Amino acid sequence: MKFKSFFSKLNVRMAVAFLIFSTIIISIFTGLSYSLTSNILKNDDIKKTNESIALAANYIHGYLDKLKSFSDIIAMHPDIINALNDTDASSLNSISSLIKLAKKSDPRIKSISVVSKTGHVITSGNDMAVPITDDMMNQEWYKKALASSAMPILASTGHGVFEMDNGDWVVSICREIKSDDNIHLGIVIIDVSYKFIEDYINGLSLGKDGYVYILSADGTIIYHPDKNVLENMSIPDSDKATMYSTQVLDSDWTLYGVVSRENLKLLQDNLLRTLFIAIAVTILFSIIIGSVISHFLSSPIIELTKIMMKADETWEHIEIKSSRVNEVNSLAKEYNHLIDRIKLLTENIAKKESLRREFEIKALQSQINPHFLYNTLDTILWLAELNQSKEVVKVTSALGKMLRISLRLGKDFIPLEVELEHTISYLNIQKVRYEELLQYSITGDNSLLDMYVPKLIIQPIVENAIYHGIRGKKARGHIDINYRLENEFLIIDIIDDGIGFDVEKKDAKSSNEQRNISGGIGMNNVLSRIKILCGEKYGFEIDSKVGKGTKISLKLPLREN
Repeated sequence: MKFKSFFSKLNVRMAVAFLIFSTIIISIFTGLSYSLTSNILKNDDIKKTNESIALAANYIHGYLDKLKSFSDIIAMHPDIINALNDTDASSLNSISSLIKLAKKSDPRIKSISVVSKTGHVITSGNDMAVPITDDMMNQEWYKKALASSAMPILASTGHGVFEMDNGDWVVSICREIKSDDNIHLGIVIIDVSYKFIEDYINGLSLGKDGYVYILSADGTIIYHPDKNVLENMSIPDSDKATMYSTQVLDSDWTLYGVVSRENLKLLQDNLLRTLFIAIAVTILFSIIIGSVISHFLSSPIIELTKIMMKADETWEHIEIKSSRVNEVNSLAKEYNHLIDRIKLLTENIAKKESLRREFEIKALQSQINPHFLYNTLDTILWLAELNQSKEVVKVTSALGKMLRISLRLGKDFIPLEVELEHTISYLNIQKVRYEELLQYSITGDNSLLDMYVPKLIIQPIVENAIYHGIRGKKARGHIDINYRLENEFLIIDIIDDGIGFDVEKKDAKSSNEQRNISGGIGMNNVLSRIKILCGEKYGFEIDSKVGKGTKISLKLPLREN
């Protein structure tokens, strides 16, 4: 009887109910926490690994792209073309100082060689360990170098017999030299130290037993930290590791990251042990807290609940008679404070949402492509070293104009004329880099030049057209920009005759894969800023055909300052 009477007390029932409820909630919460945290750890491990190998791939791609641009400058240099046209030894020797000067610009470059089709060789390094004849087109190594089309290849120093000592390895970039009449004259070969790959990869952290290796499209091992693997040219299988991969752009190399599963399992075991300890401590505190709370809230809590339920409908302060339980009085006062805080928070949320919207716009438009800035400064450096002062002034002036507009603060909208000037400055810089391979034209109704448009929306699309359209064409490309009035809307068309793409396949992919420019203001960024600043009915449409080109039509409101 006493036992039954004990459990019939309200405070005891409340304590037991609180304990049972707490145990159930804690168990569910612990299970969910373990599942979610394990997934977070796994996803974080995947994300960090992918980011690490992607960063390494981007660094390698950036350096290879720099070498390709460098080889383009050398191959198209008029002194070199004229010397190969003359084909006599004195003319070729005259460019020797130019080749040696170019080599000194980068300590990783082991040699730069210009080989004419008639067998004349000018090199900044040691003599080449390959056959040299007066008809190089019959030499296998020459034909292979010519067929590489500026893709990186692995070779030994001097391009002699390939040995397994990677201290003697180089990465070669070959570029064909043609006359103004498109006649083959020879090739330029840039050999860089194999160590540049190790420099980029050694800094990666893939945890215990993690490592990175690189394979070419034909399965050749380009890089592996284990020299035994390099000697055997065979990748060992492992069922205790997870492998991730990413493509090194503008090459046939694939970078693989290998991470041991033991690292993740160790983290999960530690997490599970911590959660079990937390469960035991939490249940103990639940018993103590439940007993204390139930003792004081057995009688006045019902009255307080009724008053609070009525107050919930009006959001007004509650008033109760002084209770013998101080916690109930405090709860009533805190409830009143809570009502005040909710009202204040509601107002603050509205203000913060407005500020967040403004900050989002500023953050989106403030991104400047560091890769483009690096390439532009690098172009200025090479032009200066080649004494092309007029081109240096032209590129520097165009870059200054771009930065002046990009860094203009406090303005979300600028005149269409200023936006076009910014785009022209960008195109002028790219024309210096790509010379005759890039042409453009800008036409439209001049009365629309005073209309205001969101800042920095045309140049990112033009940049996309060059890098993902025209550059892949490997021939002269043209970009046409046209602005017009249509159905009370300002329409701006950006048309390129590049390689184009399949729109339906692109739509099926994630937004991160949609012709975005790494590090810059991408297509999705432009679309987001237009919709935020102008409204959901504005944006752009894409029309593209593989092998024909791409047309992007911006739809904007007619806006005057």
